Amino acid sequence: MRTSRPGFLLRATATLAAAGLVLTGCGSSEEPKETKPSPSAPAEPDHEPLTGAQLPEGQTAARKHPAYIVKIDNTAASDPQYGLAKADMVVQELVEGGVTRLAVAYYSQLPKEAGPVRSMRATDAGIAAPIDAKIMTSGAAPYTFAQLKKHDVSWIDMSTPYVVRDTSKPHDFLHSVVGKVAKVGKAAEKKGKAKRPADFMPWGDATTKLAGGKPAKAVDVKFSQARTDNWVFKGGKYRLQNNYMSKSGQFLADTVVVAQTRTTIAPYKDPGGAIVPVSHFTGRGKAWILRAGQIVEATWVKKGEKGAVTFTDASGAAIEIPPGKVWLDLIPKGNGQVEPGGVSVK
Repeated sequence: MRTSRPGFLLRATATLAAAGLVLTGCGSSEEPKETKPSPSAPAEPDHEPLTGAQLPEGQTAARKHPAYIVKIDNTAASDPQYGLAKADMVVQELVEGGVTRLAVAYYSQLPKEAGPVRSMRATDAGIAAPIDAKIMTSGAAPYTFAQLKKHDVSWIDMSTPYVVRDTSKPHDFLHSVVGKVAKVGKAAEKKGKAKRPADFMPWGDATTKLAGGKPAKAVDVKFSQARTDNWVFKGGKYRLQNNYMSKSGQFLADTVVVAQTRTTIAPYKDPGGAIVPVSHFTGRGKAWILRAGQIVEATWVKKGEKGAVTFTDASGAAIEIPPGKVWLDLIPKGNGQVEPGGVSVK
């Protein structure tokens, strides 16, 4: 800080008096501080919220459309599933009868179509809410609608021109619904009100590696007696051997995350009279992370449906997920009515 000189003060006072100005009170004996514009910190490079993929400097992941989740059947009747190759992330959840359903998430790119589209479940609240995704669905039970609305999750159903029936499949009423993903994205872009979704995973960067892993080139993930995923690590990707995706539209996972979740039973039954399990992707539980032919055991934590998921290792240290496409399996912890799922390395 610089101090003023006496001669300078006398000259300054005389000048002010000559101008007819009257000084009152005690003024500072210091000269005004020089203000210099502080250099702005360089903007941190952005990355894709659903894959963690780093973007070139100056590019942003913010787009004029939200993230979309398409509910897709995952039984032999859905063969071939389509649109999955362009997905950023896939979440598999247990539904009635021991079979599973997919919540297929899109943001970085939108396919023209995805399907076959089926109905939502209350489980979807914990998947869609963290990224403020809109769910494309053929419908849902009243209980499911109420649960999703409770957590501010919105959906796009067959009352719109974006979820429609494929009239070329009159023989298969349940599996003939198509999601027009690119079309709904273009409609949203015209409004231009969307914001960048939050990160779904605690992303690392290209140098991130998982520590403490054990070899895992072939892994089985059990949901029920009716469904076990058979994963094989080949060519740098995890490939689901028993899938129903079209041959040209395979989703190849860089990382497979398995989270064991608390399971309850919805207060209604499906049309066939079967109980409907709800997997709650909230709270905490055991996790297994498959990456680069290795498996790491972990604990997952997620505060509420809208919360972001985090992972810690056995010592309590935070785990970051390397960038890439993720397949997330939500297996049941079990509750007496639903048997527990599990993970086994071959």
